[in-house]
Amino acid sequence: MQFFIKIYFILSSLLDGKRLLTLINKPLGMCLSSMVLGAIMSLSIAPVEKWPFAVIALGFFMMQLYTCKFTPQVGILSVLFFGTYATLSLTWLNFVMEGFGQVPLVLSYIIITGFSFGYIGFTYAFLNMLAFSIAKKKKAVYICCFVPIGFIIADYIVYYYLSGFPWLYIGYSCVEGPLKNYAPFVGVRGINLALYVLSAALALTALRKFLFLPVAAMILLVGVFLENLPQVEKMPTINASLVQANITQSVHNNAASVNEIFSTYWTLTKPKLSNSKIVVWSESALPIDYYSSAELIGDLDTVLKTDKTALVTGIFTSSQNKIFNSIVHIGDGADLAHDLPYQKRKLVPFGETVPFEDVLRPLGSIFVIPNSSFSSGPDEQLPITINNHKFIPAICYEAIFPEVISSMDSEQTNGIIMVSNDSWFGPTQAPQQHLNIARMRAMELQKPMLRCTNSGITAYIDENGKVVDRLPQDQEGVLTVQFSPVKGQTFYSKYGTQTLFLIMLILLVLGIRGLRKKDDPAKETMSKLIRP
Repeated sequence: MQFFIKIYFILSSLLDGKRLLTLINKPLGMCLSSMVLGAIMSLSIAPVEKWPFAVIALGFFMMQLYTCKFTPQVGILSVLFFGTYATLSLTWLNFVMEGFGQVPLVLSYIIITGFSFGYIGFTYAFLNMLAFSIAKKKKAVYICCFVPIGFIIADYIVYYYLSGFPWLYIGYSCVEGPLKNYAPFVGVRGINLALYVLSAALALTALRKFLFLPVAAMILLVGVFLENLPQVEKMPTINASLVQANITQSVHNNAASVNEIFSTYWTLTKPKLSNSKIVVWSESALPIDYYSSAELIGDLDTVLKTDKTALVTGIFTSSQNKIFNSIVHIGDGADLAHDLPYQKRKLVPFGETVPFEDVLRPLGSIFVIPNSSFSSGPDEQLPITINNHKFIPAICYEAIFPEVISSMDSEQTNGIIMVSNDSWFGPTQAPQQHLNIARMRAMELQKPMLRCTNSGITAYIDENGKVVDRLPQDQEGVLTVQFSPVKGQTFYSKYGTQTLFLIMLILLVLGIRGLRKKDDPAKETMSKLIRP
């Protein structure tokens, strides 16, 4: 009993408000608190998936930035905040590097930490330092106008630089809650901006600048009023079956296992042919070359057409000594002689392709991961057409790039077919994070999605991003659903990021106006006296 009493008094002493404030105001305390806030923000995405953690973390981080006096201070705190968030959110990369690249555990964590702090953290820190330098001593203008603009520019840099890795956009925390309703109007980066401005407004409100409270309230209320606002029209339903074969990577990567793999898929599929118009198999479900396996593909096409069923499957295709990760349509409505396969446009760096491979591959097994010699498909490709329905195709990693998916959307597209092989991720949080990213793509376009993966998470996602039904992870099975195609096009699909740029321009104008406005010391003093 005495032991617990001592623990109580020690914790009471450590958690004393004045003691905490003293600690936080010291350089070491500010650095530690930035890292704690970054850790809190990691709770907003899977596996915890609670979007208010993003607002809490960003809000307190904005309050920290408000107290900064020097540009390097802003940079250090930003690197620690975003670097910690990324490191904790990307721990699943360790499973991939250790399991498939034979990278030692310690080295894999060093790589993840270096990537998180040096690539992601530094990008946001650099733009934040630039925003701080422009705003000078106008702290409210800096927090509410220039920080959100800087972070959005950082979002774009992370999207494009070194082939891009926008996996950790904080907007993906908002697949639930009022902010998700902005998706069909401004996309995930618009949600990012809403989070930045919302958090900034709440931070300034907490710092006794109560005029910013209505800004926060308006962002939340508009999100509530946009709930399930339809911009597309539903069409008659179609029976569809998604096959999750749950084949281990060791078998999947073995060329001698083709017959075993095909047998597994066909055994699961055959009972569903009589009542499914569409069957979907996962990414590279058939680890063979489409053109070199004409006899097998032809036989499969004949059987499927007899049952009036269309099969969409992942497969490899080759052309001019190049190999592509592809999707093909076989069976009902397919013309094997003329239909072009969809070829993946965004490849996983150091997974499906190795930059500077002649130099890097000899350095070690991390650069010799199986199936890492693919080529990118052309930017301009056609949707998959199945009996007058057009589907946007997407393969795995492409899900994290909004414009890759939206570039194929139109009034005539009726849904999205996404295939993946998330068994690379193992028993980590990555499959759930990947699913939520896919949900955001469905929300942005208000197009329902048939998402089929090898080991999970296979799911039917409706046009509002809701998971209607799904299969358990790491289990063999078939998900049969009543798929509801739609027709129409969202505001975001039509205008892309133009609205986001307009909002950023408004923030820039307000920021410049705020910089030019002269301070009134007497008014500021009086405001502090009369506010609670």
